Amino acid sequence: MSKWLDNKGPVVADTVYCESELVAKDVTFTLPGLEFMTTDIQAMGNMTVPLYGLLENMELTINKIGIDKGLGKMNALKPLNLEFRWVQDVVTSDGTVKPEGCKAFIKCIPTKTPETQIETGSATEAESTYTVTRQQIYVGGEEYMCVDRLSQILRINGIDYMEDITPLL
Repeated sequence: MSKWLDNKGPVVADTVYCESELVAKDVTFTLPGLEFMTTDIQAMGNMTVPLYGLLENMELTINKIGIDKGLGKMNALKPLNLEFRWVQDVVTSDGTVKPEGCKAFIKCIPTKTPETQIETGSATEAESTYTVTRQQIYVGGEEYMCVDRLSQILRINGIDYMEDITPLL
């Protein structure tokens, strides 16, 4: 077994596409994690366990500098297809640094359009919030995660966590 893992470094650049159109560059975004619903069972008292397959709301946030048509497109009051692309530096075992491409494909519904504070001499920052119905993430060309709440897909690192549940429905 190898004792070396490639070190993932900083993000060099990112872009956001909405309905296949470039709408933003160098934004800050937070992709949702997975928070499973839980239940309590009796095991020497109460023990809280996750209910795999039942998720709490998945929320995406995007912080963008400036107001423009891209921001307007990202906040259309309809279901949206967003694509995030980012490049991170990777330090390999021989000490070389190489870029690694990452992508996230998101289907979402806007839940909060941004407040807009205008101040002379300052950049305008807008934060948009979305409920995510599907999230698929690739790192270096390999799927890391696919969650589709409406199609009951829950796949992480190649393991289908719904494979035993779906056939029974």
